[in-house]
Amino acid sequence: MMAGVLPLSARASHAALETAMASCRQAERPARGLDAEIALALFSSLRDLVPVEAGIWRQEDGSHVRALRYSESWQAAASIVPAGCWIEAGSHGPRVCGPHGDWDGTHEMRAIALCIAALGARIGEANLDPD
Repeated sequence: MMAGVLPLSARASHAALETAMASCRQAERPARGLDAEIALALFSSLRDLVPVEAGIWRQEDGSHVRALRYSESWQAAASIVPAGCWIEAGSHGPRVCGPHGDWDGTHEMRAIALCIAALGARIGEANLDPD
């Protein structure tokens, strides 16, 4: 693989994370559709399940999978911070810090701001991953 060129699956994942981050920036309030978009960006295997409603999917065995309320809950948003990174208070909102950089999240809604920072960190960390 050429340096700086992501394989197709990584590019798709990267694009989904960027799209979810853009949706977070445009969101006016927490929404299950936004939670679903974040979950799909994080867990691409959800695309193989049957959607029941925004943020809920049915598995083959009939059980359900539900997206956390990332856009509404600080705890849920904190769960998407990449391993090895941590949360600090930035000058305009939450900041996700890691060994390779810092990512700020700015939004009127605190949980959405953290989602923005965490998704930014995931994108930044993925750009450094040699796999």
